[in-house]
Amino acid sequence: MERGAGRWQVISVVLAVVVVVLVLAFVLKDDSGDNHATSTSVGGVAAVKAGGTGVTRTPLGEAAPANAPGQTLYLQQVTIAAHAKLPEHFHQGTQVARVISGTLTYNIVSGTAAVTRAGGKTEDVAAPNTVFLHPGDSLVETSSLVHFGANDTGEPVVIELAALLENGAPLATPVGSGATGAALHLTAPLASQARTLMNVGPQGSVVYGWNRLTGTATLDGKPVPVDLLGDVNYTSGSGPFSGFITFKFNDGATLAVAMQGAATQSADGASTVVATLGVLGGTGRYEKATGTGTFVGSRPAAVGATVAATFDLQVAGG
Repeated sequence: MERGAGRWQVISVVLAVVVVVLVLAFVLKDDSGDNHATSTSVGGVAAVKAGGTGVTRTPLGEAAPANAPGQTLYLQQVTIAAHAKLPEHFHQGTQVARVISGTLTYNIVSGTAAVTRAGGKTEDVAAPNTVFLHPGDSLVETSSLVHFGANDTGEPVVIELAALLENGAPLATPVGSGATGAALHLTAPLASQARTLMNVGPQGSVVYGWNRLTGTATLDGKPVPVDLLGDVNYTSGSGPFSGFITFKFNDGATLAVAMQGAATQSADGASTVVATLGVLGGTGRYEKATGTGTFVGSRPAAVGATVAATFDLQVAGG
């Protein structure tokens, strides 16, 4: 019986070694076809490491909420390697992130980040600015916030996040130096041509509705008509807005752009508006255009006043 038991132990070991070899062969074959990402397993969940970025994303859950049509909810753990730096980007929706370990250097390029410290203290940090986030600190990132994180230490930074993004949107949309294509820089005063606004709430403090603004920018000495159709949902002059912009160029081509952002009203009634931009396409030379960008504007009074607007786009395919 002892000799038979020893034989079965040997056979079991051999079988175990064969299984391990087969599994390793499968994993290596699977990874060899992808030069941009590698996969590991964390707690039974696939972790994806983007090649060359120093960032590993571990998906923890995903859902299509019935109360948020057209959007997908993600739950993830993100690890940023020592001395890694992310490109400038924004999120096509809202993201809530919390630092689990390490120190994150968080750079705000445009917009405002809502930061909550581990002890419960809250602060709104407006661009341009840099904040250091430690374990227990969290922040809310809206679609109008252009930012990038960096790990300036010798230890990894671990973050847990929940993101509600537009269907099909990347987890992070690059902008500025992280985008490719030709740069378009346009400025124009935009005057309100038509609007329908409703007031509700205490003393009519909530304003919602739509506003159409038009103006003319200049590119290479030639006029570029700008047509912006936006909707607003403001409380006491501040809040989110979204809309669409059409640029018409001298050669007959048009460029269509979607925007999502937020307005912040100061005590004197003036407002600053900031948004992220996504190219939808166009006509003529912009028929297959793609790209991203930012919008910054200011107006001296409430909705309906002329907006001094600046558009910065990185457009590919034009």
